[in-house]
Amino acid sequence: MPGHLKAEDFINLMEGAEPPTTHKIHLDSCARCREVWESLKPLYAGVTSLDGDVPEPDWVEFRSSVRNELLSRSVQRQTVVRRWTGWAVRPAVAWALSLLLAVGIPTGAFVWHLQKESRARSTVQVRQPLPASELIEAGTEKTVFEEVIELSDSEQEQFQQLLEAAHSGAQRLE
Repeated sequence: MPGHLKAEDFINLMEGAEPPTTHKIHLDSCARCREVWESLKPLYAGVTSLDGDVPEPDWVEFRSSVRNELLSRSVQRQTVVRRWTGWAVRPAVAWALSLLLAVGIPTGAFVWHLQKESRARSTVQVRQPLPASELIEAGTEKTVFEEVIELSDSEQEQFQQLLEAAHSGAQRLE
């Protein structure tokens, strides 16, 4: 004798299909399967009675409601763009803005760098060369290296910049 009936066997019974003889014998002898079968009959009857209650949809009304929804979404999309920027972004405006950013930022940085460089050059003070007689007198008292050692911090910085400028100028000439 086979085991309990499966769900598909109960579905076949509800739909009116003729069960095999072994299933009929099992259903008569098994209290559990008979109880499941008896509880499913009213449920199936209730579900099948709902089939007649479902009305046919009005396709014209459905079509117009879908069209209205799609149109309202496109209007909403336009207003979202307007709300975010305050005005409708047009492709020409977007291109102009991107061009302004692409050209304006590097140009501004370059000009700022040039101004910074010109300020650095203007702060360097160039001393007037000493007359030859003073150089000779100064040479007897101190050596050049002693004078370099005695420079203040700002003077050392200016001296370093002069040496670097002379070195870079010599490299350009080569």
